[in-house]
Amino acid sequence: MGVGFLLLLGLFLGGCAPAPPEAYVLRLADALELRPPSLPSPTTWPRPRERQAAVPEEKGDLLDFLALQRCGLGAVLGARNGPLGRVMDGPERLRYELRFRVGAERCRSVLEGEDRERLDALLARKQDRWPAVLWNGTLGSAAWAQIYGAHGEDWAPPLASEGAGALAALEPLQARVAALVRARVNVLGPSALDVSPEVRAGAENPAAWHGPWEALAPLRYPGVALHQLQRLTGALEGAARLLEQREGQRPLCPQGRPTPRARRVNAVFLRYYGEGLQPAMAELERGLRPWLEATGALWAQLQGGAPPAARPILEGFLDPRAPGPWQAYRAARDRHTTRWQAVLGACQLMPGTPAP
Repeated sequence: MGVGFLLLLGLFLGGCAPAPPEAYVLRLADALELRPPSLPSPTTWPRPRERQAAVPEEKGDLLDFLALQRCGLGAVLGARNGPLGRVMDGPERLRYELRFRVGAERCRSVLEGEDRERLDALLARKQDRWPAVLWNGTLGSAAWAQIYGAHGEDWAPPLASEGAGALAALEPLQARVAALVRARVNVLGPSALDVSPEVRAGAENPAAWHGPWEALAPLRYPGVALHQLQRLTGALEGAARLLEQREGQRPLCPQGRPTPRARRVNAVFLRYYGEGLQPAMAELERGLRPWLEATGALWAQLQGGAPPAARPILEGFLDPRAPGPWQAYRAARDRHTTRWQAVLGACQLMPGTPAP
């Protein structure tokens, strides 16, 4: 016996339309003659001001601009200082920084004296800000937040196949991040930037550059799956508390034999959990685990640029090993399993137990 007992039970049950997790808790409370507990609201992805890292703006003087204009960086600076440049989103700001760094390689071979020293100082400052810029252009971007904000009130857990589709859409961004994490400014070396030629070329082509983000735009899976997972977690915790409360007050089967009340409680378990929630749990686990493993790897690469105040909640959403929705669900699932095993065992109602 163990977690597998409740997970395998769903293979032998079926036929009824699934009820939402909250219905399971209400029915169980009624069967146990207890007041239903209040269930927590799901945690949401942080708002823009919480999830985006602060990146100070550079305010160069006219001499800096003229010096950079002579070596071909003037156009890049002009795009940044124009009307559209002042409202760049995260991925576009990341593209600008990459274009600037590529251009800076050419400038360092042309500029001399104070002009070159000012450029090297600027590159050093940009090196310090690179993790924050990279974060804002990837996991901190509005494009990423959009896929975590998609959820509804209806009980409709997504299929594991949708998770596989989301994972496939994530692959281009994973490859882009791997290349950008390696990018660095080295003001003392022969090259100001260490990044692949493909990424350099992509930074000059807006359509190619924004492709990975556009692949993610239609996704709803992460937001819906994590929202529904949290609803499940609250229900499992609530059900476990009800069973613990009832056993602490007056056991269902004080003589170790099934009572009418125990059979009613067992019927709620079989119908609302076994037929309704357990299949959804299995589907969510199959789909979410690979997705979270992928986002956990991204978090490991990019967390250095995340705002410190928001890191706990961001890490919880992205890394399956961190305290967050996934770990809370696993703990609630195991607690729920243990409670039901104790109750059904005490009443001789465990599956496979001979009728008393």
